[in-house]
Amino acid sequence: MLELPQLCDSVKCVAIPASSKGSLQVAWKQWMTEHITANAGKLPPGNAQGNSLWAERKHSPAKENFVLTDGLAECVKDDEIIELCRKLVSSSRIVVFMKGSRENPDCSFSHRVCLMLDELCVEYESVDTMDEVHNHNLRNVLKRFSDWPTIPQVYVKGTFLGGYDIIEEMHKSGELKSIMMK
Repeated sequence: MLELPQLCDSVKCVAIPASSKGSLQVAWKQWMTEHITANAGKLPPGNAQGNSLWAERKHSPAKENFVLTDGLAECVKDDEIIELCRKLVSSSRIVVFMKGSRENPDCSFSHRVCLMLDELCVEYESVDTMDEVHNHNLRNVLKRFSDWPTIPQVYVKGTFLGGYDIIEEMHKSGELKSIMMK
């Protein structure tokens, strides 16, 4: 499990009239010198040589959604889907039941939950509740399974953590990060 380096160490706003590449490079070098002097010779995050985290992350393909069934049965009973959900959340560290996929979420709340988890660089399983072929009636079954009315739903270590609103509050307070890093 990785944690992203700080995205921004400090911000310095300077007006550079009639800026050019050369004047921007001079301003950047001046800022770097000030930062290194003030921080015992340390470079700002992301400026160290060999920092490959960003490049590796940009080129890694999105993980495919987990499917509960093979999609061959015409109809799967709700109790079977509940049992498959139970097995998935108990065997996976983090599970997100969402609308759509990570690359193409069908709902802004699902998209935002994925962004928060991706920001923390945690591995998680995602299940598309809109996929009726592989996850028959999952949107309705989840309401019984979790006793929670909305999607997305996030589970950590087999326990329901919350929907988007709860996850967002936990993210803002830093609680989500501490839970995910355990």
